[in-house]
Amino acid sequence: MLLAACTALALLGCSGSENHHTPTFSQEEINVAFTERISRPSLPPDEKPDEPICTDYTDSGLLRICYVKEEDKKIKLQVLKDGETVAYNLKADGSIEDFSLQFGSGEYTARIMQNLKDDQYVAVETITFTVSLSDEASVYLNSIQNVNWNYGMQPIKDVKNIIAPSLENASDSELPTFSTDDLYKYICENITYDHDKVYDLDYDYTPDIEQTYADGKGICYDYSSLLAAMLRSINIPTKLVKGYASYNPTVYHAWNEVYLNGQWYVIDSTKDASTGVYKPMFKDVADYTKVSEY
Repeated sequence: MLLAACTALALLGCSGSENHHTPTFSQEEINVAFTERISRPSLPPDEKPDEPICTDYTDSGLLRICYVKEEDKKIKLQVLKDGETVAYNLKADGSIEDFSLQFGSGEYTARIMQNLKDDQYVAVETITFTVSLSDEASVYLNSIQNVNWNYGMQPIKDVKNIIAPSLENASDSELPTFSTDDLYKYICENITYDHDKVYDLDYDYTPDIEQTYADGKGICYDYSSLLAAMLRSINIPTKLVKGYASYNPTVYHAWNEVYLNGQWYVIDSTKDASTGVYKPMFKDVADYTKVSEY
């Protein structure tokens, strides 16, 4: 189980990271540079749809669910495409819950499933729809159930100050990579691993980036969600990935993949926060076995 297993990470050392210059920009200059140099993705309106399964945003790689369960039973969402499938726990309390359409363009089926008993579920809502993505990496800019963010959240507001060194010192071509490094190092240096948390979590736990940021601690799922949210907010596609790392192959883990210069790179901030050394930021993809990505 991801939540409990993260406590058992066997951490390996890596060499230190390059430091950018301390910014000399004033706050006003930071604000101006951020506005002028950083593009930000648009998020869908915070409006409840009329239907429980909303396909209004599917061409942006987003499926919106707003379902109210009638019985006190577990509810799941199942998303299928071309033999691939992913399932999520739903609150089913009438609130908005958003999910990635991470299998690319094509025909999808989404089902809201109600638990009957044990592991048996029955579909209570089903819809089939077609997704046409103009940019498949842009799926990983959305705010979703386990990378839940918006521009009013404090960690997202603080991104511009965290990347201030890069706003001042990086060229346009360097800015995405340098900003990624700023945010990665900030999390490594300011978020500590919460060894107690894993023993007191519900089965349907999802990260709360505001809580992680305020508390300054979390588990691997929290690290990965916070970094993904921060990077997505400055238009850098970022996956939250679950699976296994070669340094502890029996432990279910969470990390990130970041899209820079047309290529996906692996980042493992949980591992590096525990060692206190941050180079190389990008890990060898061969050392990670992916089970799911969001």
